[in-house]
Amino acid sequence: MTTELDSKQLDQLKEAEKLAFDNPSFFEQILDTTISICLGTPCNEFRLQYQCLSFIHKAFFEKKIGSFELRSQQSVKVIQLLDYLIIRNEERSPNYLIIQKCIDILNATYDLIFMQMVQNPNEDEWERLSDVRDYLLSQWPSSYPLQPYNPETDLSRSIACKTSLIKLMGKIIQVQLPASSSVNDIEHDISVSMIKSNHPFLLNSNLSSQAQNLLDNLFAVLNDDVLLPTGIFTTIMSTMMTLFKSRPKFLSNKFIMFILAYESQLKIEPRFEREEKLKMKLTKRFNDRVDKCLISILLNKGFLAKDPGLRTRFENKFNYLLDKARDERQRGILNVDDDDDDPEVKEIKKQKIEAIQRNNMLFYNESKIARSHDYKSIYNLIKPNDQLTEFDMSTIPTDILVSMVVTALQKVSVAKLVKGLTIVFDRYKDLTTNTDSAFQGLYIPSTNEGSLKRKRTDDDDKDGARTRMKTDVGNETSNEIDDAYSDDELKGEFLVPVPREFSFNNKKEHLGFIISNFIKLSAQKVKQNKSNLDSSMQQNALDKLAISSWNDESWVKILSRLATRGLANDELANCMRKSIFNYFKDDMRNRIDEVIEWLNEEYYSEIRDGTGIQPLRDGHYMTYCAFTLDNLIPFLESSDRKIFIRLMSELPYLDKSLISKIRSLCKDPVRSKLGFQSLLYLIMFRPPVLHDCLGLLTDMLNDTSSDDALKKECSTYLKKYSPQ
Repeated sequence: MTTELDSKQLDQLKEAEKLAFDNPSFFEQILDTTISICLGTPCNEFRLQYQCLSFIHKAFFEKKIGSFELRSQQSVKVIQLLDYLIIRNEERSPNYLIIQKCIDILNATYDLIFMQMVQNPNEDEWERLSDVRDYLLSQWPSSYPLQPYNPETDLSRSIACKTSLIKLMGKIIQVQLPASSSVNDIEHDISVSMIKSNHPFLLNSNLSSQAQNLLDNLFAVLNDDVLLPTGIFTTIMSTMMTLFKSRPKFLSNKFIMFILAYESQLKIEPRFEREEKLKMKLTKRFNDRVDKCLISILLNKGFLAKDPGLRTRFENKFNYLLDKARDERQRGILNVDDDDDDPEVKEIKKQKIEAIQRNNMLFYNESKIARSHDYKSIYNLIKPNDQLTEFDMSTIPTDILVSMVVTALQKVSVAKLVKGLTIVFDRYKDLTTNTDSAFQGLYIPSTNEGSLKRKRTDDDDKDGARTRMKTDVGNETSNEIDDAYSDDELKGEFLVPVPREFSFNNKKEHLGFIISNFIKLSAQKVKQNKSNLDSSMQQNALDKLAISSWNDESWVKILSRLATRGLANDELANCMRKSIFNYFKDDMRNRIDEVIEWLNEEYYSEIRDGTGIQPLRDGHYMTYCAFTLDNLIPFLESSDRKIFIRLMSELPYLDKSLISKIRSLCKDPVRSKLGFQSLLYLIMFRPPVLHDCLGLLTDMLNDTSSDDALKKECSTYLKKYSPQ
């Protein structure tokens, strides 16, 4: 019955579509009805949605409604529909054809809606449109709406939606950049130039800035070292050519120089497609052909007439491409030998490949979303159609399998292993959090038990059969038998063997590895997330986490807290303290921030369980404070005044023994000013140590080894701050 109703609705929609195009006076009424039907259609009813979108697509994108005025007046109505199908639709895997139609419709109506917002402001509708626009732009250049694999591979996937999105970006850029000159035909040049200064919400500067960023983004993709698929390259270049004509002052020089400099043979093939030599060769040839066509247009349409020198360079490039194409035809298309005979070209490509490999793209399938609800999908990091995915590892004897795993772990790099495990974790987390029934048939270990247990169910006892897993892959459903456990194991429980206990020497050795890895990590550049930092700044100081986002100092917090709070064994904790101090000792001057952080943690850990503020005299804080001053003071220079005064001001506790270490600075003729400035700061701003500072000045004044200049300086300070 449902199928019959759907068929009737489809027939009615087609008849209404024909009526609207034959008689435009009915267009508004039919458009309203079509949008209402589409909004009321469940997310999985793709046939009805597609038919509704097909009508709107023909009306606006294909311009079967010829009246510009009518299309412009009705354009705002599509915002709600696009918002529903693109953003509000909670389907995890959106329908590809639906999304492509939506992007095309937004492309066809964006300038019309913009003009309506200029003439008849409606801030709510503009915000909704902006949300849809920004969401789509955020998907570039991913494989949206398909699930991702990796950045390079995704460039050649979802080509239809990508080309539609590029055209939409071109339309947004054209609308949101000011027109080059006044054009009488408003239909062909709608831009921010139409916005009046008193408009309630449209700001020319903000829109122009976003358009310029989009333009820069397109140029960044073009200038990337990786070879672009011809479909993407052609669409971007044709979009750029359109903008070159309509908004020349914003990209003319950049675009012209890119066309002149583009050389496909200097581009490197995507990592996972380098073996497909014929495909890569054709891609380079077609990209060169696009470049040659654009050069021909620029030469023949008079764009370069005002610059004879530049015209000559373009003519030379055009002749070079002609000769290159002729040589390729003579070689034959099936000759897939390497064309890069020039050693310089090979060296350039080698350097580019090494640079790209450092970008940490290690696997073909780096998607954080599993494509189905089974272990195979969670752990698969290679091409889905790779024959290796069909290999049954359970056929390998256990001892050989263990040996293979151990050997693989020994050879794999830490970075690659960590990234692979992170991807697997993200997929597992996504399935367990987003799908209630995702793991039906998959065993999930209990969170409150330290051992893995899988118990036989009543059905297993009755039927003697093992649990089956149902896995949805595309339109096919496959049943896989869980052979992870033997019959004996299914009858009772399987417990993971308890690991052997580490000896104390093993613990010290591995603790050394941990410290070494943390110190190496500290040297790496940290990319901070601005939004996270902004939110943490707004947090209540009492509620903040110790590490809300990773930065250059996070490793110090972790190691210092492990030493003071995390290790029950004092000897292991002292090993960690010595390692931290040795790291600081190597460059104390430039690591003063971390030193202060660490010593504050040591001080807090000593006094938190007591009632006073004085640390133990022979405790870790006093010991390492003394070590720090002993290692820093001999190497201080007069220019280090800010560093040393900051250290003395931020150390949480000072006593006479620590303050007395400033004596060597005061007695040094070259650095005496630094020593006395430090004492002056403590006298003025740290009242608890005033008596100890004055005591040091008195001792130096009465010391027979002090020279006259030193005694005079001490006397001056004592007269001012201790007249008695």
